[in-house]
Amino acid sequence: MARITIVGSGSKKWLRYITSIIGLAIAAQLSRHHEVTIIARNIPGDDPSIEWASPWAGANFIAGFCSTPRERMMQRNTFAELWRLAIRFPESSVKTLPMENIFDDERIADDFWYSDYVPNFRFLPKDQLPKGAKVGITYTTVVLNPNIFLPWLKQNLESTGVKFKRMNLSSLADARHIGHDILVNATGSGPKYLDDLKDDNMELLKGQIMIIKSDYKKSFMRDDGKDYTYVIPRLDGTVVLGGIRDPDVLDTTVKIEVDKDVSYVTPIHLIANANTVQIVRRVSQSLPGDFSADLSDYEIEGHSVGIRPYRSSGMRIEKEVKDGQNIVHAYGITGGGYIFGFGVAREAAKLIDEFLFPSEKAHL
Repeated sequence: MARITIVGSGSKKWLRYITSIIGLAIAAQLSRHHEVTIIARNIPGDDPSIEWASPWAGANFIAGFCSTPRERMMQRNTFAELWRLAIRFPESSVKTLPMENIFDDERIADDFWYSDYVPNFRFLPKDQLPKGAKVGITYTTVVLNPNIFLPWLKQNLESTGVKFKRMNLSSLADARHIGHDILVNATGSGPKYLDDLKDDNMELLKGQIMIIKSDYKKSFMRDDGKDYTYVIPRLDGTVVLGGIRDPDVLDTTVKIEVDKDVSYVTPIHLIANANTVQIVRRVSQSLPGDFSADLSDYEIEGHSVGIRPYRSSGMRIEKEVKDGQNIVHAYGITGGGYIFGFGVAREAAKLIDEFLFPSEKAHL
């Protein structure tokens, strides 16, 4: 049994590290065979933090958007685990429901490589597509409420012996004193700022959602390459509407004009910044029979703004020896923590095994 330390996701503003869905998923994969400690400043059950993207998510599983066979396998593994949780542990908040995904550009057959594993996959008839859409698909997916799921997962991890410790780090080297065989770097945005990493490929994107009262029971996603619009029911009488991709992460105030993208065309002085995306107008345009274009028709439960780490060169899931530490990197998942997380955990476990059980080199 090896000693594994997992470093949660980090933020620059307070140099604090927060337990992300990626870190929790890795802990779930490892805790059966290893002694696991998660170090973080904030953990599930604490008040939400703007830099901690995991609790701000919708969150549902959206298939596709993979650039490598490895990513496809990680996504398959994540879907299988979430489906298992939905069947066996309804108290986790994971549930199944229909999903519609709309595309504004033409697609090829390989874009739908996942059609053999998501249940009830089929193409939508052209006359059922929103105006401007080229292709639409539907299948059965899973949805969860992070505010229930993350504390539930933490409690289950603690029952298997996983320990949580509050700690701030300015570098991965700061963790050496803990005493572990392997350090897992699941620091989210942290690699952009860690003194001994400084990953220049890391960027940050701001997202904004609104939560409304609604009994709508179908997930919806439409991405035209510039804006992406989504509807995620939590199946508790509320629905999440989103979203935006905004690189202005310094301003974390809720922009009501962004929400009003549902109800009117924003004056030019407000859209001078192309990131002022208008959520409600886009939702109404795509689902006019289900969502009004008038903001006053909504019973709004709340608004949320969160920061997502983004890595321009793709995920980093690899191992290295650095400053005397065996390190497994697992970051750069962008907004895909709930889409890739449990698959990332399996890949991280393989890399940990490579450290623990190195293959014999051939002797000539």
